[in-house]
Amino acid sequence: MHVIELLNRYFVPVSSSNELGERERIRIYQDFIGKKLGAGDVHCYVVDADGKSIASLQVASATEPGKMEAFLKQMIAQLHPTPGPPVFAPHPQVPVPKVEPGAPAIHLVARRPEHGSWAEFPSENWIVLSRDEWDRILPPQGAALKSTWQIPAPIAVKLAEWLYPQAEDATRKNRSRVDMADFRLTLVTLEGPLARARIEGRTNVFHSFPTFKISQDYATAELIGYADFDLAAHQVQRFRMVVKKGDYFGMPFECSLHSVSAETIEAQR
Repeated sequence: MHVIELLNRYFVPVSSSNELGERERIRIYQDFIGKKLGAGDVHCYVVDADGKSIASLQVASATEPGKMEAFLKQMIAQLHPTPGPPVFAPHPQVPVPKVEPGAPAIHLVARRPEHGSWAEFPSENWIVLSRDEWDRILPPQGAALKSTWQIPAPIAVKLAEWLYPQAEDATRKNRSRVDMADFRLTLVTLEGPLARARIEGRTNVFHSFPTFKISQDYATAELIGYADFDLAAHQVQRFRMVVKKGDYFGMPFECSLHSVSAETIEAQR
């Protein structure tokens, strides 16, 4: 039986950000330390329904093949929990943002195509633009095929500042400094009020991997994508970009950005 199935049938998996649930996390940490059951900043804890410490597993061991499954089976044999369906339905780990009517949000997902604790899982963020900012991405008035234009610098910075893979970020605070954000659009399709533009981008973002000290870590990226427009409605319908070549202080990374309509976001609440 795989780890996810064991967790869903016999346990209630819980995670918390560094900003939410901190007091309870510290209490659990100190309780495990006091009982000499093992503890750490990145650690797997098993507690009972009252939050009392039972057992733990170091993250270094948890990532080794078979170790987590064996640990969970040991807990099941010891605690005899009643199996059942997941207590909580699957849901996004990052809540959808609030947006203005007619202003999509951009969902960004980034990861390193490697193995290891910082590359096993993708990171994600939401980029929120106002309706006015979306309007400034539209083609210039009267633009013809092959016309080109750039996304204005303040908006380009918003698109670029999260373009890096998972790092040691303890809060949601933006620690990036955008040294370059160049997004150029070329009109490639024009059929009545509907238009499509090719997007080509280049970014250079300073983002120190550790938070406890400043490290000269840069994320550089070359991007490609497209945007669809309804010129009659004066609206960006779709916005898609992917990193075709990314480097974060010597390590490759991948990233996608895609717009999600305000209507879809409201339906996800």
